[in-house]
Amino acid sequence: MSFKDKENIKLIENNNKNNLTIEDMIKDPILIKVDSNINRLDEKAIHKYIINMLENRFLELGTGFTLAGHEYKIMINNHTYKIDLLFFNYLLNAFIVVELKTREYNPKDIGQLEFYVNYVDKNIKLANHQKTIGLLIVKKKDKYVIEYVTNEDIYVTTYKLV
Repeated sequence: MSFKDKENIKLIENNNKNNLTIEDMIKDPILIKVDSNINRLDEKAIHKYIINMLENRFLELGTGFTLAGHEYKIMINNHTYKIDLLFFNYLLNAFIVVELKTREYNPKDIGQLEFYVNYVDKNIKLANHQKTIGLLIVKKKDKYVIEYVTNEDIYVTTYKLV
């Protein structure tokens, strides 16, 4: 049974759940329903949509996700940073740091995401948790540029307005 069906996330059989990866659990694209009057979205609108979606359609994001926080504040050297969304995936036993961008993928976004992933790994994750995973949600991705991302724990997915 293949779990990499992004169109239809399948129910996970108990005997196969230990073999899953984050790619098996993320939909691409994530479908975002908006009013037909809206021509442009900002990150706050997508953020609000995902929070509202969690209450009604949690599986739209993927499988096994639980919300740990949104606009999750971290302090480093008297500077406050905000992680867009912080999840814990109970099937992977790992934190998932999510950053939202309303534009095409930019390699600079990976640096920001890695910064947050490293912070969570060093300051929030417990010893029994797996390594933290980063997920960048963008409007459009370029698979040729993404192939040069060297961090195996960083993934990029898209959203689509419907």
